[in-house]
Amino acid sequence: MEQADKKKTANKRKGVPREVWWLPRPRIDKYKGGFPLHFEKKLMRFLGNPQLVLQPFAGHCEFGVRVDVKRENKPDVIADAHNLPFKEEVFDAVLLDPPYADAYAKKLYDTPPLSFKRYSAEAVRVCKKDGFIVVYHYMLSPRLLGTKWYYLLVLITRVWHKARVVSIFKKE
Repeated sequence: MEQADKKKTANKRKGVPREVWWLPRPRIDKYKGGFPLHFEKKLMRFLGNPQLVLQPFAGHCEFGVRVDVKRENKPDVIADAHNLPFKEEVFDAVLLDPPYADAYAKKLYDTPPLSFKRYSAEAVRVCKKDGFIVVYHYMLSPRLLGTKWYYLLVLITRVWHKARVVSIFKKE
């Protein structure tokens, strides 16, 4: 293969912009499954400070409209992320931080099994065109229907702790 062809092939593989963030852990409230310290503030700045943010798995989130199935988390709205009580295209950004497995959801939060396909479709539905859908997980998320890849972050906190993958999509 000629040098010019190799260069073109290499450029096609670059794909999605990506970087690593190293943040302190844990948050002050030490909520199990909570974001690392400063993550939400840094993410909001990174996304251009979206006006209306939705967090369907709120836990103890700091920003936006907080939705949770558990009343004791004191969400703004008590609802299931699989069936959000909002109209289409309302939010500038939706941040999904689900329990990472059904067993984890049951053990830590005593919640029913999750359907990635259903709750991610709901996130896309309530997000405005050109808005962001962010999936915070320990695995790389597939591209969501109706979106394009925007950015990929790998988040590390401290030694012997699992990294998190923050997949950021933009609604088409």
